[in-house]
Order: sequence, then C-alpha cells, then structure tokens
Amino acid sequence: MKKFFLFFFLLGLFYSINSQLFKEPYYFIGPDEMHVYKQSHDTLYTSTTFSLQSFDEIDINKYKGHYKIWDIAEKQPDYLVVKLESLDSIPLTTDHYPIDRFSISIYKKKNINEYSIIRDISHLTKEAMINYKTDTIQLENNFEMSLYKLSYMKESLKLKKVKTKADADKINNELNNPKYLTIIENYKEHNKLPDPYAAILKATLINKACLNLGYTPIGASFAMGILNSDKKIKEKGNIIEGFYKNLIK
Repeated sequence: MKKFFLFFFLLGLFYSINSQLFKEPYYFIGPDEMHVYKQSHDTLYTSTTFSLQSFDEIDINKYKGHYKIWDIAEKQPDYLVVKLESLDSIPLTTDHYPIDRFSISIYKKKNINEYSIIRDISHLTKEAMINYKTDTIQLENNFEMSLYKLSYMKESLKLKKVKTKADADKINNELNNPKYLTIIENYKEHNKLPDPYAAILKATLINKACLNLGYTPIGASFAMGILNSDKKIKEKGNIIEGFYKNLIK
C-alpha cells in the first residue's frame, strides 16, 4: 500500500514540476509600464508594474488578471501550448463569467532567460478550448512578444541606461537600420497577438535596439519620452533618475 502511495505522490510531483510555466516572474518591457506574468500552482497571474518586485512581495489580490491553467503541453521541442480559463468577473454586467472565457496561448522557449508569446486564441468556450486542434496552428515566422525572467531583468540593469539626449538619439539612429524594417514587415504579415495600438511592436523595436547597442531596455522608452519632452533639463534628469532608483524596491 505504501508503495502505491509513493508512486502516486511521485507522479503528482512529476506533473507539478513539468507543468510549471513560469518558475519566477517574467516581464514584457512595454513602451510605458512593464507587464508581469507569474505562475502559482495552477494559476497564472498577470499585472502591470513600474518596478522589479519579486513575486512574494506582490499582493496577488492587486493583480489585473488571473487564470486557471488547464493544461500545458509541449508542441515540438521549443513550443508550449497553454490552455487557460479567466477567473476574473466582468463588473457592471449580468454575465460575470461568460461562457467564452477560455483561451489558448502559444509560448516559444527562446533560451534560459526568455519566452515569447506568438499566439493568443481567445473567446473560446470550455468545449472549444479542450477540443481545439492545436496541430493546425501555424508556429513558424510569427511575430513574437518577448518575456524576460526576473533574474535576467535585474542583471540587465547593469547595462548602460538611457539618461541623455545623446543616448536617445543613438537609439533612434539605430532604428533607421533596415533590419528593423524586417521586424515591421513580419509584424504586418504574421502578427497573431492583440495589439490595436501597435504598443507591442513599438516596444519590441526599442528593446531590440537597446540590447544591440548595449543599453538596458528597461525604462528606455520612458526615458526617451521624458528626454523628448518640453521639461527643463534638470527636471528631466531628476525624473529619469527617480524612475531608475525605484525599479528595485
């Protein structure tokens, strides 16, 4: 009897380990704020933030969204198909938990520090999500939304920071390189992510330019916006210094 109990305990432990998507918080560096993703057991939490807090320091009740993870399945060596159910009620409606609250997200494992989201299939019923033929999903050549893990984000803060107009001009000049036009064309042809204001595209371009030039992408878009504003030089410097100072509390 004890052997059977041990077998099922280890089987459950094996499933728990292999179904872990985010072992630490992962961040998308947006043009303004950052978007953080973190898994806790079978729940995925998402929110926006301006600092690099560890998950334990974040009150999960303040998260903008949370989802039950129904399944995490490998598709080819580098892709994960994640089936989700939104657990957030919709206020000011009579249908707080609509029948089409289920979705499927496709993640690509880029390296030990980075995932990317290449596809979001939303507004599914439970039955449609469970029975969705994921083998038919196109995986190659999709535009990608990069997510970086917390430890890598903290390490990247050791890179140069955007603090001067010269820094901003250097990044803008880098963006004139034709290789970034390739990213834009790929976005136009293959983007499968909801991005009505092209915020993901804008962030992706600036983040890649920063990394190519040896700058940290964290706060770069924010700093460039301040540097291009009508504020006085001293005020600009104080705002940017304050932003970087508050990144890690």
